[in-house]
Amino acid sequence: MHLLEIKSQGEFSLIQVATHNTLPYVILSHTWTDEEVTYQDIINSTGKSKSGYEKIKFCGEQATRDGLQYFWVDTCCIDKSNSAELSTAINSMFRWYRNAKKCYVYLTDVSAPSCEGVVQPSQSTWEATFRNSRWFTRGWTLQELIAPAIVEFFSKERTRLGDKKSLEKPIHEITHIPIQALRGNPFSDFSVAEREKWAAQRQTSEEEDLVYCLLGLCEVSMPPIYGEGREKALFRLTDEVDKRSRMPVLQKKPLSTVPFDKDPDFVGRQDILGALKLQFSRRESHKRVVLVGLGGVGSQDPQTWVFWVHASTAERFEQGYRAIATVLELPGWNDPKTDILDLVWRWLSDIRSGRWFLILDNADDTDVFSSMPDKELEHRSRPLSSYIPQTITGSILLTTRDRRVALWLSTGYASAIAVDLMTRKDAEQLLFTKIPDGISSAPERAELVRELDYLPLAITQAAAYISARVTRITVPRYLALYRNDEASQSRLLDEESGDLRRDPGVPNSVIRTWQISFDQIKDKWPSAARLLSLIAMLDRQGIPGFLLHAIYPNDLDLEAALSPLEEFSLISVERGSTRFEIHRLVQLATRKWLERYQELERWQGMAVELVSNAFPNGDYKNWEICDALWPHAREVLRSKFVSDTLCLGKAALLYHMGWYSWMQGRYILASTQSQESLSIRERVLQGNDVKIFHSVGLLGLVLQWQGKYKEAEAINRRALAGHKMALGAEHPFTLPSMSNLASTYRHQGRFKEAEDLEVQVMEIKKRVLGQEHPSTLTSMANLASTYQDQGRCKEAEDLEVQVIEIKKRVLGQEHPSTLTSMANLASIYRNQGRWTEAEELQVTELEVCSRVLGQEHPDTLTSMDNLAIIWKGHGRDIDALQLMKQCVEARAKILGANHPYTLSSSTILLEWEREIGDRNNTVA
Repeated sequence: MHLLEIKSQGEFSLIQVATHNTLPYVILSHTWTDEEVTYQDIINSTGKSKSGYEKIKFCGEQATRDGLQYFWVDTCCIDKSNSAELSTAINSMFRWYRNAKKCYVYLTDVSAPSCEGVVQPSQSTWEATFRNSRWFTRGWTLQELIAPAIVEFFSKERTRLGDKKSLEKPIHEITHIPIQALRGNPFSDFSVAEREKWAAQRQTSEEEDLVYCLLGLCEVSMPPIYGEGREKALFRLTDEVDKRSRMPVLQKKPLSTVPFDKDPDFVGRQDILGALKLQFSRRESHKRVVLVGLGGVGSQDPQTWVFWVHASTAERFEQGYRAIATVLELPGWNDPKTDILDLVWRWLSDIRSGRWFLILDNADDTDVFSSMPDKELEHRSRPLSSYIPQTITGSILLTTRDRRVALWLSTGYASAIAVDLMTRKDAEQLLFTKIPDGISSAPERAELVRELDYLPLAITQAAAYISARVTRITVPRYLALYRNDEASQSRLLDEESGDLRRDPGVPNSVIRTWQISFDQIKDKWPSAARLLSLIAMLDRQGIPGFLLHAIYPNDLDLEAALSPLEEFSLISVERGSTRFEIHRLVQLATRKWLERYQELERWQGMAVELVSNAFPNGDYKNWEICDALWPHAREVLRSKFVSDTLCLGKAALLYHMGWYSWMQGRYILASTQSQESLSIRERVLQGNDVKIFHSVGLLGLVLQWQGKYKEAEAINRRALAGHKMALGAEHPFTLPSMSNLASTYRHQGRFKEAEDLEVQVMEIKKRVLGQEHPSTLTSMANLASTYQDQGRCKEAEDLEVQVIEIKKRVLGQEHPSTLTSMANLASIYRNQGRWTEAEELQVTELEVCSRVLGQEHPDTLTSMDNLAIIWKGHGRDIDALQLMKQCVEARAKILGANHPYTLSSSTILLEWEREIGDRNNTVA
């Protein structure tokens, strides 16, 4: 075969290659004129003045644009003076077109000048002349249309009109060739007579060529004899077709090409084996089954051939088919010119070959089967899927990580059998069979397989590591090494170990096995790879859908990114929810993969920015969101950041987490988070930045609730001064600082100072924020508490009743702020000796508080303390004593033994115990 090689400055030179699959090339299809450039013209460096030279230039330039260096043109790449070469070319022509990377159809009778700024002119401007083009009437162009997988059409101005796929409808209407044939369906789907009809209305310059142009379509070869006439040529063609149909099929005793022996240590999977037996027991039709699962999850009938093909790449697929051809000793199997894929496909398609069972292992990439191969595979243009026949005598088992293979290569998801993680019992048995006797106990094995999440490859890998170091490493020692840190886990799971039962081209480590999937996803679905990279930075469970929507606001974009990850079993949807989770070891492998590409820090930064932006303040209305994001916030905060921007994102996240912790009554944690947020902001921001004073204010609030009133007062003074300076005295952010300072006065017994400041704040809030604003209501409630502390119960009651009614209407009856006011009103009733009213209100409030906030929330404990005191005043001494004991124990646990609230409850409890003890002594 001769090819034209593109040289510099638009020059070409002929080169000879041993076979059509040596180099990648494109091919030209056109109609001949009287001024074509011949083989001799190219050899003699003549012919540039001929009109046909423009077609050659076009083909070379277009090939260069498509990144290819070699092309073939029939006018000048065949030495027609050499009869042997001409005969070979005629018989090879179909294969040459089929194996070209692309076929360019140059239509000299179709005009479609391109307009400035328009890449492709409207089809309506050229379709009429396209339908009437001479190219559709010529005999040789029939195979040039059908054989190549990619056929692109160009006008005489070299404007691209479209390709065989985009122009499928008009091409079908012009030629009457079935759509399936245009799409590359195997010729076995169409009878020879039907194929001959496709050429019925076509013409050729030589009458014999009307027959010779059908050789490839009829899948036969015969020497051309020009001068014999069309009838004799057709007779010979018919004879060759008949001979091929009568060709005896080689009958041999069925064998197996599976490269592995039966595994004596195989464990469990009886459910999957049962499902496979059930599926393949039905022999009345062609059967395909797909085993789908994570990488690393994972007796022959004497009358059935069993073939094993590694299907991860086109090269490995062809190697598998070559092994089949070798075992079968098919004619031409050892001839380098033989199309091995086609040869094996023909044997598999023939029912006289007998029953066969084909295993396509690691069929993880649908593109391998549905699209053209990479440039290094020049000998093939048909998609690989067309070489997998649906013969009634054959069955196919596919193993894959990508569930979509069931759609592309099988009969849909119904044919897929999920290969999930092992059961605990099977996982323990697998480990037991893989490590030497006497070096582990059953509880130790159970602990290890649980740590490895019951993943077979991880268990096998751990067993290999232990067995190779049996004098030093035991199961407990391996566990200790594994649990040391994430880096240790990565090293152990990235450890390669020999395994004769795994294909030499497949890695034996968990990390590297999954990274194959990651690389494939990154190449094919960049958005999915980005999403996986981000998800791996979060907590592996309970990833809320609304967080992912922050990255992909459009539902279809999110679905497009999620789908490959779910199909590869890298993530899963938690049953009955819109939350996602990622397998723990997949998460670890993803981080290791990003580290390999030096991308880990970038995605850690993006994750903290995402969660920080999504995490709201700690107000009651946001609790559900805060709770959903809490584990992800903690996870992203484990990363170390240098960038000021990311540090500020971390500070904002800590600030809102501290707010939520304070509202939840987790004061120690809230103090730590608010202090860290403040430290970052003080280091990065200017001294008068308002965000610094936000963190100062939160810290002061937390200190106050910890009972550290002196420290809280100093911090709140700083927050108030800062907010006044940055925002002004009546700004909505300044007013809470004033309220917080007033509260520290009240808790220190400085009631006059507290009252004056609270009245001032309340009046400003009413004017600035409104009388029913939540912040205004808080100030009103604080003032009521100050009245109560001063014994002004009537004023306190009137104000608190007013606050409760508004809060119920504005915030809701079960809002924490409403509950606090109900508890305060119950205390006011108690201080007035109105025990029945106090008890009824306090019991109601405590029941709701326990349900809404939790039984150990500080507000709930305050309600318990109040109810115990009410019961004591109502004469229910024993009930009061028991409830106060519970309150003291819980407050010591939650707030600490030295918290003022704990000390207050403890003092009351001691007094009651002493009082009851004295009473009992008096009675005695």
